[in-house]
Amino acid sequence: MKPYIICHMLSSVDGRTDGDALAGVTNEDEYEATSAQFESNAWLCGRTTMQEILGNDEPFASASNIPAGSESVHVARLAESYAVCVDTHGKLRWTNGNLRGDHLICLLSEQAPSDYLGMLKENGVSYIVAGASSVNLIRAMDLLGERFGIRTLLIEGGGHINGAFLQAGLIDEVSLLIAPGIDGRHDVAATFDGMNPPNNVAVALRLKSVEQRANDTLWIRYDVL
Repeated sequence: MKPYIICHMLSSVDGRTDGDALAGVTNEDEYEATSAQFESNAWLCGRTTMQEILGNDEPFASASNIPAGSESVHVARLAESYAVCVDTHGKLRWTNGNLRGDHLICLLSEQAPSDYLGMLKENGVSYIVAGASSVNLIRAMDLLGERFGIRTLLIEGGGHINGAFLQAGLIDEVSLLIAPGIDGRHDVAATFDGMNPPNNVAVALRLKSVEQRANDTLWIRYDVL
C-alpha cells in the first residue's frame, strides 16, 4: 500500500540546500515547475521545515502530558492532495487543516500528548500515530496509502528527514535540481544527513535521466537500487 516516494530537492553543486543562498543562481520557479511534472498527490516535510511555513514559533503546551498511546488514525476528510508533516512529539500548533490548498496530515509517535490529538481533531487536521518513541515511517507510509489513497509522495524535507526515509528503504527515486553555484559553508544543511549506512557504504543509485534547465541548472533523476 506504500506510495511511490520521490525525494525532490534543490541544492548547490556541493549538496547544500539553503534556498536563500541559491536564489541568485537559479530561476525562482524552477523547483515547483519540475515537481509538478511528477503529478503527485502529496508532499511531505519535517517539523523544522513546516515550522518555517507555519511561522508560529510557540510550541504546543500539553495540559496533561498524557501520551497518545497505541497506533491510531484520524481521517478528518479525504482530499485530492495532501501536505504531510512529520512531528514526532506533537509540537506545531496548527489552526486549520488546510496548508497551501492541500489537506494536512500529521505523522506522530505514541509520545505525542493525547490533548495534542484533540487539538488536531478540533481544527480539522488528520493524523496518524505510529511508532513508540519515534515515527515508524514504514508503517506510516502504508497507512497513507491505505487510508488516504496517496499514490505518489514527494519528500521535500531537510537532510535528516530525507536521510531517515532513505535509510528506511522507503525512497524509490531521487530527483535533484543542481543549481550552478557552490555554497561551501560549514554547518549548512545537506540533501541527505544523519544516516548510518551499513559498513559506511553509499546507497547505490541508477541514473534515470539528466536534463539541462534554464540558467545552467541540471535536473538529475535516479532510481534507488
